[in-house]
Amino acid sequence: MNKGLPCYIVSDLLPLYQDDILSEQTRQDIDKHLSECEDCQKKMDAMKMKIDVQPANTELKTDPLKKVRFYQKALTALGAAIAFILGACVPIAVLGLAVLERGEIATYQIARVKHLWYVFVSWSCGAGIIACAIYFLVILFIRKIIRKKAA
Repeated sequence: MNKGLPCYIVSDLLPLYQDDILSEQTRQDIDKHLSECEDCQKKMDAMKMKIDVQPANTELKTDPLKKVRFYQKALTALGAAIAFILGACVPIAVLGLAVLERGEIATYQIARVKHLWYVFVSWSCGAGIIACAIYFLVILFIRKIIRKKAA
């Protein structure tokens, strides 16, 4: 055993020594200890053997987040479609029917159209809330499927 460094400290520093992360002074002290201590030299040789056995450069053949990205894109597209249909198409279609039937809105229908506009705005808000709830439930369902496949 070396008088400078005890074996238990050298044992703790051997992984850093092997990775060449130690300062120059510590490296020299460990070199000196290894030259004098057979037990620590054997530990160092055993560590080299373990590292030599491990495979190098293992790469993933598949992207682990590929399905997650697909579901995110699908849910984004679904949410955009629902928001467009409920927020724009339905009110415009309903209000536009009166214009298409008569070619214009008569004066007496303006009050009715204003009332319908408020009804449709509130209906669109309600439909948007329902769409968000459905969207949230679909997300929970897909998350459940992903967890089930992962398990």
